[in-house]
Amino acid sequence: MEAEFEAAVEDRRPFLFALGCLFAAWREIGKHSEGRLILANYALALGLLIPMAVLQFQQAVGFLSSAGGPPFGIPSAADGPNLYLIWSQNSAIPILLITWLLLGMAHLCLAWMLVEGDWPRIVKCGTLIGAAMITLSLFMGVLMLDLSCLRAQVAELAIEFVAVVSISRWHIRILAGASRDLLAR
Repeated sequence: MEAEFEAAVEDRRPFLFALGCLFAAWREIGKHSEGRLILANYALALGLLIPMAVLQFQQAVGFLSSAGGPPFGIPSAADGPNLYLIWSQNSAIPILLITWLLLGMAHLCLAWMLVEGDWPRIVKCGTLIGAAMITLSLFMGVLMLDLSCLRAQVAELAIEFVAVVSISRWHIRILAGASRDLLAR
């Protein structure tokens, strides 16, 4: 391949040679189980984890912008705000904001670690995400805030969990097959 590249450089076409190599690699990546796993990792990271991080950041930005009224939904909004809870709810805004920002950053880190294949850190980050989501829902429930904004996030978190577990099982199968092949040599 080095000789072919040197010939391409002499013909003043190294970019076309590199482009041809890239197309050949893209054709071959789907034919191997490791390549399909890499594509699935990137698809999960770009298609689910990063949009989930964007959703968390969007919730945090919703807390910062007060154009739509109060930054949180109150279940009995038709009756007006509960005067006994308003101070507690307003005091909780920074904590809720930090929790949503933490969730967004954790999802970005999870996407990065999934692409790298760092499974011990994926487990730790997934545990952090689960604990932060439980804390957020309990905290919002105690403050009697509207939990409807968390419904979609909990459903997506469940889908995310199932997808990461399936990718990890797929990864284990591929590693087991690769180790058997190495032992046979």
